[in-house]
Amino acid sequence: MNTKLKMISWVLPALLLAAALGLMIGCEGSSTEDDASGVDKYFETESYASDPRYPLAAQEMDIKPPNVQISFIKQEVAFTVSGGNGIYHWHVGNSAKGAINAQGDNQALYVVTQLAENSVTVEDTAGHYAVAYLTPSTSTGAVPLVVSPSSVTLATGQLQASFAAQGGHAPYVWVSGNIKLGSVTYAAQTSHIAAYTAVAGVYGQNVVTVTDADGRRASATIITQQQ
Repeated sequence: MNTKLKMISWVLPALLLAAALGLMIGCEGSSTEDDASGVDKYFETESYASDPRYPLAAQEMDIKPPNVQISFIKQEVAFTVSGGNGIYHWHVGNSAKGAINAQGDNQALYVVTQLAENSVTVEDTAGHYAVAYLTPSTSTGAVPLVVSPSSVTLATGQLQASFAAQGGHAPYVWVSGNIKLGSVTYAAQTSHIAAYTAVAGVYGQNVVTVTDADGRRASATIITQQQ
């Protein structure tokens, strides 16, 4: 009888230990297969959620013209930007070669101080950016292109203004920087002359740009005032 009791006293703890280990192994397998909290599933489907983000792409904003040939000191080039978010900030690559000044909400005017390569960068408050490049003209005997008058102010009720391209080579192409403020028209036979028509009831500053057959550009500023 004593022998049987001794065997039971040894076997019973061993069986209890084996049962406990089996329960532990079963629990581990269950937690791996059934993710009650959904954590494993989240990281499977959102594996890139915590990846570092790349800088915002330049193509989210558009600057026009993207490439410009410059041919004389004090030449003015108008740039217009679209896209992006918030307020625009303009910069030049080398301030000794040219200066950039904002003109209205989405335009800026570059003034040539040296006939040398330069760049104009516009950036918005979200970090998007766009870049335009200026290169000196390589053509010999380049004729400077200017717009006359270089600026016009339209008082209340005035909607018309006329401009003439001087220098450069015909034919000329005229564009309005902001068609919400006004449009420009001209005839192919007399492309050196253009007429600007402001939009009634809309006020602000606009830029008219002319481009000649050699790619030279010149600009004039129009201010529509509200009195």
